Amino acid sequence: MSVETAVHDPTDRVGFVPTDADARSRERTTLLVRPQYFGVSYRINPYMRPEAGADAARAREQWDDLRGVYDDLPARTTVLDPDEAVVGARDRRPAVRGPTQLPDMVFCANHGLALPDERGVVLSRMATSERADEVDYFAAWCEDQDYTVHTVESGPFEGTGDAIWHPGRRLLWGGYGIRTSRAVYDELADLLGVPILGLELVDERYYHLDVCFAPLDESTVLVEPAAFTDASRERIEGCFDRVIEAGPGESERGLACNCHPIDGEHVVMGAGNPETAARVESAGFEVHEVPTDEFQKAGGSVRCLTLSLG
Repeated sequence: MSVETAVHDPTDRVGFVPTDADARSRERTTLLVRPQYFGVSYRINPYMRPEAGADAARAREQWDDLRGVYDDLPARTTVLDPDEAVVGARDRRPAVRGPTQLPDMVFCANHGLALPDERGVVLSRMATSERADEVDYFAAWCEDQDYTVHTVESGPFEGTGDAIWHPGRRLLWGGYGIRTSRAVYDELADLLGVPILGLELVDERYYHLDVCFAPLDESTVLVEPAAFTDASRERIEGCFDRVIEAGPGESERGLACNCHPIDGEHVVMGAGNPETAARVESAGFEVHEVPTDEFQKAGGSVRCLTLSLG
């Protein structure tokens, strides 16, 4: 079976709306990874320019500011320190690289997917060798925190970067075509027992679903239309009452869609996206802007820097 079949894809059912899916409790924990080794030392997406590098001190200041925003919001924050997790990671796999060699580990959204209504995760299988070892650190941290850990075998899967839960529903949106294999959603559907709506990505600038698609609440989504096929755009429009498009150029220039909605009321967004922020605010959400431009040099902003856990 494929992600397009009726078993996995309920949009084949006439009149389907996301509220037909079972209710799901909201994630209450936000994971961040300390950025002491963040840098831009290779190129695996269009935003990365190793020759330009990144300002490590400024990145740390921006990460501290981001954590401060979360401390004032209704979300519990927890932190993975790569230097502390390395022992557990090497217990899992002795050949794992040290944290100094993993400058993208700060982008923890790609490390896994939270299970619905359970204290558990599905681990990622990174599409690039540069980031593959990061998952061992996350797995070790999860085991130390008593999270149940699952794996997938059918292809590359970059976690919450491509697999996004519909707010409040046991319904998964699955981005595929660039980093994550379409086939992996068959495996996830069987493992999780939930419907999955596939969205095909066709633009390398939007290599993960979370840089072009952000469900803000059950009926509202922020998108960059250029990222998707016509069929995927139609699917999005058919499932949300309000489709907000990012401001002109802001989804690429400022990674505006790589934001983090919390409790259907708050949206944490990278600073420097005034048109997108205004559109989201006009839809009734409270926008919290925080500078992330150093991390954007590596192709990530707020959502890439956070992982929602049950």
